[in-house]
Amino acid sequence: MIVAVDYGEKKCGVAYGQFLPRESVVVPTGRLKDFIKKLRPEKIAFGLPLSMSGRYSQQTFKTIQVAIKFSKEYETYLCDERLTTKIATKISKRDDAVSAALIFQLFVENPLSCVKVEDRREKVDITVGNAVYERVLLYEFPDPSLRIEAKEIYVVTRDPVLAYFYYEKGYFVERSIPNKKYDLVLSGKNCGELVNYTTERGKLVCL
Repeated sequence: MIVAVDYGEKKCGVAYGQFLPRESVVVPTGRLKDFIKKLRPEKIAFGLPLSMSGRYSQQTFKTIQVAIKFSKEYETYLCDERLTTKIATKISKRDDAVSAALIFQLFVENPLSCVKVEDRREKVDITVGNAVYERVLLYEFPDPSLRIEAKEIYVVTRDPVLAYFYYEKGYFVERSIPNKKYDLVLSGKNCGELVNYTTERGKLVCL
């Protein structure tokens, strides 16, 4: 059984089935956990509510928080829901249920477009010195607990779960690199592509 969820603070669209959604309904958010428990799913796919420009929002992180809780009991995924919500609104006034059905279809047809909910944080033993940096970029950097003294810190990751843990610590998180120059860049991947983002005397540290 696969369950797809279009999460909302008051109500959720829920679609469930095997290869096609057998039913698509609207469930009060307070009943979501019990409703899903009765279905005994093998996998759950939550719609990931990004802005149309692809940025994280408050609703994004609320949804990720719920998905993390469900991932402790079920194999759970997050799927970009931008197009599904837009299509559902045009199709039906009962758009939560339709959105859930479209998330279900997206997950079944193209599971690689969804991200499995896993905690990919890693403790990184790295020394960045005692300097106070003007501007720092943390790019796909797996350790939100690292302490850095800087006037501006930019966090960029496309991993929604890692983004959530940075958000919890008060960071503003982006999915694309702001077009600026940085005194220090700490990179968890694609290190060679980040050389152009450092200042003339900037430091690039790759894991």
